[in-house]
Amino acid sequence: MFSYFIIILILPLSLLADEKLRLIRADILENDIVNGQSIQYLYGNVIFEKGTMIINCEKAFNIEKNGQSSMIGEVKVVDENRSLVCDSLHFDSPNNILYGFGNSRIWDNDYELTSDTITYYSDIDSGITHGNSELKQNNQIITSHSVYYAKQKDQDAVSYTAEGNVSISEEGRTATCGKAIYKQKEQSTSLTINPQIRENKQTISGSKIVLKYKEDALDNIYIPSKANVKTYTQGIKKQKTPPTNGDNQLKLDFVNDLSGNSLKGFFYKGELDSLQVEGMATTQYHIFEDSIYQGENIASGDTIVMQFYENDIDKIIISGGSRGEYKPDTISSNIEGPILYSSEIIKYNVNKEETDLHGDAKIDYTNMNLDAGYINVNWVTNILEAKAQSNVDSTFKVKNPTIIEDGRDPMVGNEMIYNLSTKKGSVIRGRTSAEDGFYTGSQIRNQDKETIFIDNSTYTTCDLDNPHFHFASNKMKMINDDKVIAKPITFYINNIPIIGLPFGIFPHKGGRRQSGWIMPGYGESNYRGQFIDGLGYYWAPNEFWDTKLTTSLADRQGLTIRLTNNYRKRYAFSGGIHLETKQHFSSSVSAQDRDLLKLSDNVKSDYVFRWNHNQVMRNDQTFRVNGQYYSSGDYNKRTGIDIERRLNQQAVSNATYSKRWKKTNNSLSINLSSKKDLMVDNKIDHNDIFYQSPTTLGKQLTITTNTLPKMSFRHGQSKLFKTNAIDKKWYHNISWNYSANLNNKMKNYYESVESLIDDSTSEYMWDDSIRTKTTSLITHNMSVNAPQKLFKYISLNPSIQFKSDWVDRTYSLLDSSNGQIESIEKFGFAARTI
Repeated sequence: MFSYFIIILILPLSLLADEKLRLIRADILENDIVNGQSIQYLYGNVIFEKGTMIINCEKAFNIEKNGQSSMIGEVKVVDENRSLVCDSLHFDSPNNILYGFGNSRIWDNDYELTSDTITYYSDIDSGITHGNSELKQNNQIITSHSVYYAKQKDQDAVSYTAEGNVSISEEGRTATCGKAIYKQKEQSTSLTINPQIRENKQTISGSKIVLKYKEDALDNIYIPSKANVKTYTQGIKKQKTPPTNGDNQLKLDFVNDLSGNSLKGFFYKGELDSLQVEGMATTQYHIFEDSIYQGENIASGDTIVMQFYENDIDKIIISGGSRGEYKPDTISSNIEGPILYSSEIIKYNVNKEETDLHGDAKIDYTNMNLDAGYINVNWVTNILEAKAQSNVDSTFKVKNPTIIEDGRDPMVGNEMIYNLSTKKGSVIRGRTSAEDGFYTGSQIRNQDKETIFIDNSTYTTCDLDNPHFHFASNKMKMINDDKVIAKPITFYINNIPIIGLPFGIFPHKGGRRQSGWIMPGYGESNYRGQFIDGLGYYWAPNEFWDTKLTTSLADRQGLTIRLTNNYRKRYAFSGGIHLETKQHFSSSVSAQDRDLLKLSDNVKSDYVFRWNHNQVMRNDQTFRVNGQYYSSGDYNKRTGIDIERRLNQQAVSNATYSKRWKKTNNSLSINLSSKKDLMVDNKIDHNDIFYQSPTTLGKQLTITTNTLPKMSFRHGQSKLFKTNAIDKKWYHNISWNYSANLNNKMKNYYESVESLIDDSTSEYMWDDSIRTKTTSLITHNMSVNAPQKLFKYISLNPSIQFKSDWVDRTYSLLDSSNGQIESIEKFGFAARTI
């Protein structure tokens, strides 16, 4: 091996062809032969050239044969507008690959990339960096462990894949993730592995974040799943118990949250303009007034849109199953409790601190419920306004504002204003009901929970929009659970004034017993003509009894008077007696000839009596009676106003006495009952529309069925051999029970007979004579059970049952001489035991 040194100033000699790395100059050149290969050692101001590439360094080792070179000391590579500097460099000349080590940096007019190491592919302007990588381009700074990049011709930025603790900073915005892929042609960046974007006081995260750019500025972002946005803010929260320094205000950090399945974000001039979250979207937002914390608002829907102004949330729009809950701060807020709300679309204006509920809007607040087509809530003043229809979408259902407070009757109006703090409000062109009446007014407002004022008011018991009759008053005062005062007051029928009074007082007890006049109902029908129902008086002198007298008047029917008396003694007995009489036109009078003034000339009187009584007596005894009596069988059919009463064709009465002996486990029940068919006489009258023609001989129509009496005695399950011993014998498990039932029935009925028309023809008809049939039956039931357990695992339950029926008559079948089977009835006691 030999070596030699040549000291030169300029070496213009071309060592290699143009396609090879050529040494331009070096202060010292040393050549060695190692393993048959010539190695050049170059020192001082070393310059290489390859095509348009110029390489400068302090020291180099070059193997001409395989084109491998290593450069050390202030290495700098310039290739047209691209530059690369590093502490040391290895150049694979045949493949045009440069490996930079230590403080590596590569840049051109569009980007700059630094790293611990760089692998640079000069032919395609691409490379790989490892360790503390930092890429600068398009006003972005991308840091990561490694970067894979490439720059296409005629493009002003590189496409890259960054991995390992990736951070992308631009214009005050920082994105972090485990992996980022940027495609220059599409101007999009995809962030995966715990991606997150932070800007000002906001953080956006999801399973994946895709950022789209337009003219090098962020245009929109997309999160396909697990989208979440957090906004951080500060406020002052009042404390219930001040600390020792006397300051009851505490400065705290609050987090507003927005989450859903997917998210789309839109930017304007690089600033966040709006966010749209879809799929099970939920938002949590904190409300402040002059930096004082007022409460928390939580809302959800299918889609939530957030609009921003100067990097702060400006509006929140929720659609699709929209609902929310406002939880006021218990110290600083004047609102008493949570507010639940829902609508088709919810819009919240953050700066104005207002919420708009569009379409089928509902609010539930403590003991207040409000429904409307549109509701606006101002969270600063705590004032809500309700209207019938939203101005956002004309397809939303029109719904007049309806408010219910403390379970009272609803109040309806065209517009409504309500203060959540004071619970005072007013209704424009309102309507409400109380007891059996309806109130309307041009404006309804409440002074407090108990008092309501109504301007230009009306009161009626007619439920029509244009009632047949009503009372009208300029001013009306309604005191809940007490009374209604109106002055002056005028009574109208069909909008015609009938009578005027200086004032009027109506009861308004909300279901409580109070004496007073009962307002009637007015109507007209083909069957009854014009009528007034329910005019009367209710009298409740004390808590033990009350009476109610009402009348009904119909010009095609007549006059009906009803008297109901109720009585009650607590823990002893209660009941009621109902008397009803009807003075009506005879059926022979045609409808056009009926005149109330001539009712006395063609009158027919009917009446009904009903009595019910329940009594609890000493020593486990009870007594119940329910009795009915009708003077006419078709009373309900002719006089009933409602369908249910007109279809009631039976009168049922019964009385029951029961007694229990707890110590002996015995009980006794005695019942008397009667059931009458009110229409049976119509059914046998062949001139009546309800006539039922008999088709066989001996067919029966029951008039009454009486039980006189029905008695039941029962002895419950008892041990046959009672003992208190701990070690019981097998026969101590034997138990028995017994019951006996006596049933005496008497039936009155009509029966069909055969009537001869001529010698060869006959027909069936009803015999109008009343027949009576009585039956008696006594039934005994007894059972004995002896459950046993053998060998601790086998259970046996042998039992014996006895049943015996005692009757007062029997039937036997007889084969007559003509070959037909005849049933023979035999009277006298008979028993059957099984």
